[in-house]
Formats: sequence, C-alpha cells, structure tokens
Amino acid sequence: MHLKTLSKSRPVAIVAVFAALHVVMDSIPIYPFREWAVYLEPLEGILLGPRLGILTAVTGGSISRAVVGANLFSFIYGVTGESVGVATAGLVAKGRWRIVAALYAFMLTAYFIHPYGVMLPLWAMLDCLVAFLLIYPAAVLSRNLFREIEIKRFAAAIVLISFISTVAHSLTMIFILIPVGMYKVEFGAFEALYYAFVVGAAGSYIEDAVIFALSITAYFPLLLFLQRSKIISFPLS
Repeated sequence: MHLKTLSKSRPVAIVAVFAALHVVMDSIPIYPFREWAVYLEPLEGILLGPRLGILTAVTGGSISRAVVGANLFSFIYGVTGESVGVATAGLVAKGRWRIVAALYAFMLTAYFIHPYGVMLPLWAMLDCLVAFLLIYPAAVLSRNLFREIEIKRFAAAIVLISFISTVAHSLTMIFILIPVGMYKVEFGAFEALYYAFVVGAAGSYIEDAVIFALSITAYFPLLLFLQRSKIISFPLS
C-alpha cells in the first residue's frame, strides 16, 4: 500500500518541482518577451509529456509574470510560446509527429503568405524551416527513448527534440507577431518591426546554440540516468 501511494505521489512531486523551477527561471529575463525558462521547456516536455507539460508551463509562466508585474504582451507571447514549446517536445518524444508537423506547417504558411513574410529577411526563418524538416526524423529516433538503446542514437534524439521544441517557441511568437497582427499594436512603422524582428531572430539563433549545448551536457546524461535507473517512467502524460 505504501509503495502504491509513493508511486502515485511521485508524478505530483515532479510536476510541482518543475512548476517551481519554471516560475524561478521565468522571472529572469534574457531580452524582451524571452526568459530563461525557454531552456527548461524541452526537458519539461520529454519528462512530463504534452498534457502535464502544458499545465506546468501555463502555471509557472503565469505565476512568474504575475509576481513581477509583467505586461499583457509578456503573457500573450511568453505563456503561449512556452506552452507550445513544451507540448512540442512531449509530442515528438511520444512519436506523435503529425500533430507537430501540422502546427509547424500552419504557422509557417500563415507567415509566408503574409506580405511581411516576403519583406522580412529569409535568414531569420531558416532555423524554423530546418526544424520543420527534422520533425519526422526526431519522432522516429524518439521511440528509442523508452528502452535500452545505443548511446549515440539516444543523444541524437534528445538534441533533435530540444531543437524542435525551442524553435517551436520562436515560431509561435513570430506567428503571433506577424500573421495574428500583434505588430499593429506594438509597432507604428515597418522599420521598427524590421529592427525588432532581426534582433529577435539573432537572439533565437543564440538560443539554438545554447540549447544544443544543454541537450548534450545536461539533458542527455540526466534522461539517460532516469531511463536506466527506472526511477520514473517518462513521459508522465
């Protein structure tokens, strides 16, 4: 009976820990509408799964922004982007690539058929296009996350999921800014939008490099340990 209770309470404790971590990391800004929690999203998605991952991201992101008194834009961009990023990691880890591919395709299509999608630099979207092409290979590799596998393939799966998840966050913010039309509220002229978009794109590429390093040095050894030790069976949802 005691073991059953412990088994049921363990996922609750893990979710609580990640929600608290999300609050702390989301309270530390990197640059406007971007907080350190972006580097936690892939791990949240892989461990917690899409449902519990979204719950954790929404809870942690909302609490942190309420505490620091963030503006409405931070809620719209931040909480939405973090939720999509976490959900993407969870879905790809479960091999459900069609949902992620459809979401990517919808947002990319909406961006490129918008007039500004042609006027803004293509290089700023290259990581989004590359991530879109890697969704299916990542989902195929991720099936090996849940059993004993060859180390290099396990590492590759973690790297790909982390990259796709982080880029999904960026793409969601771009979708809100351009196709949804938030730029009309934030920027009075195309020149101002262009400058903000280019600076944000440069920051996204830096995030891609950081998440690559984190996935190799932190996520991979942690997830490999959890998978082999059987402490928890992930994803939890």
